[in-house]
Formats: sequence, C-alpha cells, structure tokens
Amino acid sequence: MNYIKLIEKMKVNFDKIDWPRWPQYGQEEQDAVLRVIKSNQLFADKEVREFEESYSKYLGCKHALGIGNATEGLHLSLAALDIGIGDEVIVTPFSFISSASCVLMQNAVPVFCDIESESLGLCPNDIEKKISKRTKAIIVVHMFGYPARISEIMEVARKYNLYVVEDASHAHGASVDDIKIGTFGDISVFSMHQRKVLSVGDGGVVCTDRADLYEKIFKLRSFGHVELSYNYRMTEFAGALGKIQLSKLDEQNIIRRDNYVYLSEMLKDNRSLRVRSCRSNEYGVYYAIVIEVLNDYIDEIKVRVDYLKEVGVDIRETFVQPPLHKHLHFNPESDPARGAPWNHAEYDGVMQGGGYGKQLLNNAEKYCSPRILELYAHPPVNNKMIKKCADVINYVFNEDFYNGAFKL
Repeated sequence: MNYIKLIEKMKVNFDKIDWPRWPQYGQEEQDAVLRVIKSNQLFADKEVREFEESYSKYLGCKHALGIGNATEGLHLSLAALDIGIGDEVIVTPFSFISSASCVLMQNAVPVFCDIESESLGLCPNDIEKKISKRTKAIIVVHMFGYPARISEIMEVARKYNLYVVEDASHAHGASVDDIKIGTFGDISVFSMHQRKVLSVGDGGVVCTDRADLYEKIFKLRSFGHVELSYNYRMTEFAGALGKIQLSKLDEQNIIRRDNYVYLSEMLKDNRSLRVRSCRSNEYGVYYAIVIEVLNDYIDEIKVRVDYLKEVGVDIRETFVQPPLHKHLHFNPESDPARGAPWNHAEYDGVMQGGGYGKQLLNNAEKYCSPRILELYAHPPVNNKMIKKCADVINYVFNEDFYNGAFKL
C-alpha cells in the first residue's frame, strides 16, 4: 500500500479538529503560583501540608504525603516495607517502566506476572502461580483509570500474607464497589505528572492508613535520618496547584466518563474496533479511553493513528511496547555497577540468573502491541468534538480499508 497516497486521500474528507490541550490552567492556578512566589517559600511547607490534608480527606485515608513524582513514591513504598536483597516483588509487564524498575532500586527481584484481558491489570490467578517463599509484595497498577481486579488480588495477598502497593497513577477518583482505588492496599501511589488527570506539572502523593508506614515514609522522604533517606519532597508550587486541581477532579472525571460513553456509542457498530469498558461494579475515570483494534492488520494501524493525530485527535498507540519483561533494565548485556539482584549471592529464587526475556506472558505479548490505542478526552473535550473524532475513526478503521476498496 502507498501510505502517503492513502493519507492524502483521507485528508480531503475531514477538517482539523480543535482538540483542547491538557492540562488546562486558568486564573486560579496563576494566582496560586504567584502566591507561592510572593511567599518566598518555594520549598515544601504550608501549601504542601494543606494539599496532603485535602488529599487524605478526598481519598478517605489517614495519611497522605506529597512527593516529587510517583516513581519516588514507589521507591519509598518498597523501602518502608523493608523490601531488599533476596526479596521478590510481583509486578506487571504492562505499565510504565517505573512500576517494575522501582524494585531494582531496592536491589530486590521483580517477578513478572501476566495480565488479564479485561482491565489489562495483573491476573489474580497468575499472581498465585508466581508466589514463592521469597515473595514479599505485589505492585498493582490500575492502567488508564480502569481498575484492576483489586478485590481478588487482595484476597490472594491476604492468603499468603503479602504486602500490596497500588500504583494508582492513572486512577485519581476511580473506585470498586464504591471503595476508592488507593485504599485497598497497604500503600498507594498517585502521579500528578503533566499528563495525569490531576496535573501539577510533576508531582505525586503516597497514601496509607498505617501510622508506622506513614512515619517511616515521612522520614525516608527527607535527607539526614538514621536510615538512608532521600530528597523526595514536593514543592510548594505543586502543593498549591494540587489543591486547586483536586477541587475540580470529580467534576472533570464526570466529563471524561461522559466522553467515554458518547464515544462508545458512536463506535459501537464499528466491527474493527472495541472500546474497552470497566466492569459494572467499577467507576473508571478514563485517564485514557482504551480502544482495541480487532483486525489482524497491525502493520496498517500506524498510518491511521498518524492521520488521526494530523486531524487533531489526542490518540496514540500504547506506550508499553515491548512488554516490560523484555526491557533492557531486566535483560542487561552486562551487570550494572550496582549489581543485578537476580545474580546476588544471597538470592536463590525463581528468577535466579535472570532470563526475563524468555518468559511467556501471553496476554502481555498480545496487548503490548499497536492494537491497543489510547485516546485522551480530558475536559473541555465535549460531545461535538467526540462526534467529529468518531466520524474520522469510523472512516479510517472502516472494513473497506481492510478488504481493499481504498487501497491504492
């Protein structure tokens, strides 16, 4: 196929959509930043404390700690749980790299578990198969604002007396059975990176109900305590912006859900696509609307996604390609200076000697591919924009393209 000619042919059919950028900052945010500057206190102080109090109240947890980003939060979580050399942590291959690389930061051994096909989160059944005498914790990621099967995962964790860390970076405001994501595990971590639903540019928050973990993370977050500690604090700018963004979160999540519902309706008759949904007892917040391409024409997806971007739609192929167990962090050509935890003399577990890239994780292999698309429909995206977007998607993913009618 001549993709260039195909794109030119498609371009005559649709005008560019004025898709709003995310995040959206206004006068309130400008005033907050100016207030911080005028205070001459840019380092973590009053604004951060007020944000932490607001977030713990919103989530319904006892303690929240502002940090520089979610990767720091994952590292702090494992450090607070005393996970280290010789320990195993079960992780997902379908996520951003830090959900698994944080384990390496503690010189512990990540053990990759397959995902299940609905939420794209960890499969509870496969978790149980991966548990060994060295397993200490499970890191559960709620991908794209779709809750993982957290209740079933918690049952497995309790059965084997394992810690659970929820990576809820995409899931501010999501819930299962009216219980908020981030309150199931021992510790939860949320990202407030530029792209997230609660955006402060960069930042994060760690939450827990356990006073002992709170106190330990509080000390680990700042240099100079008896135990090795870090410079992982949040800035006053992030705290000030976080308070404002949090006050808007529920209303904005309603808009994201409405956009998801309308797009699903507009694409329901397209036999080439499936708009992925949450289960009936879940409240997803659709950080990204996940669209699965059902046809086998994977090599032809990119040209369509590129065209959607040119038309203005905020869409991309999923970022987890290949799955994390094939990443060089876990398959280095030579051991890094800090060492490789699977080769440590004290480790005799299931990943002794490494070999991550040889693992067979069937669902991860299937869905870590161009067939999974992420469409971002943050406010002020509205039904009119979604309708235009759906028209283009239906056109470029029409079966006629696959049977040859539009091939040049």
